Amino acid sequence: MQFSNYADFRNKVQVMLDGDDISTSDLSVATLDLIIGAGEQRIYRDVRCSAQDTALSLTVSSNAVTLPSDFIELRGAPYVGTFTVAIYAPWEAITNQINIGAETANHPVYYSFQSDKMFFYPTQADGTTITGQYYKRFADISTGLNAFFNRYPDLFLYAALAESGPFLGETTRTPIWDDKYQKIAFGVNETERRRYTRGGKLTTRVA
Repeated sequence: MQFSNYADFRNKVQVMLDGDDISTSDLSVATLDLIIGAGEQRIYRDVRCSAQDTALSLTVSSNAVTLPSDFIELRGAPYVGTFTVAIYAPWEAITNQINIGAETANHPVYYSFQSDKMFFYPTQADGTTITGQYYKRFADISTGLNAFFNRYPDLFLYAALAESGPFLGETTRTPIWDDKYQKIAFGVNETERRRYTRGGKLTTRVA
């Protein structure tokens, strides 16, 4: 299953909704774009793909870094400086330590989030580099198909179909499409998990 471009994909979604003769369809391009966009939003809530894996490199200012605009979530703990792996802590725990002035150079570095920023305890000097990996949200496929879409086009197709019900007043096929989407999403997450873990060697548990 491949699509040459976004217009081709949108036409195929319309065929699935209205049948082969889309010239008689009442669906406008704007409505189709909304349906497809709703499907995309659902995918980014439900699925993670290695194609989204992106390097993070930020510089501390006032003990915080601003997250990239396409940031969804961290793939792992960030590095602070060169060798220090930060440990997640709740916002209130870090804020409390900062407020009481419990600073120590020998303390492990903790991180948390406030709005679209990541901040740290002990406080980090301006210019400190924060690196790591994060899952990004690609630009809408209406601006061009991306690596995530091209790897799993069926996921995007059934996400759009599953989200079409409220736009069309569809009650018969939507549950079928939704079930199909959920199964594909589960399969994609499992496939992506295996991409990272199947090459790993067995290790002995230490009692």
